Amino acid sequence: MSDEVAQDPLGDRYGLLGVRDLGEYAEALTRLVERGRRERWVAVLSEAEAYAAAELLGQFAQLDPPGELHRLAAALASRLYSRLGA
Repeated sequence: MSDEVAQDPLGDRYGLLGVRDLGEYAEALTRLVERGRRERWVAVLSEAEAYAAAELLGQFAQLDPPGELHRLAAALASRLYSRLGA
């Protein structure tokens, strides 16, 4: 992982510090998404921002569909589209 990611203070709060490779990073992000599903929902993005994020995540997911991070991106894009009613 890059030094930027490893030194990110939010990384500690969200359990992303100490990951050694992309596989572990994908697992940590997946756990974070699962945690997010149990927490109270609060809007932090506008509808336009959420749509743009979903589009970018969807495009990233198509680059390597079997890849762990790409599958996670696809799942997040799907959740955003679902919330947007698309």
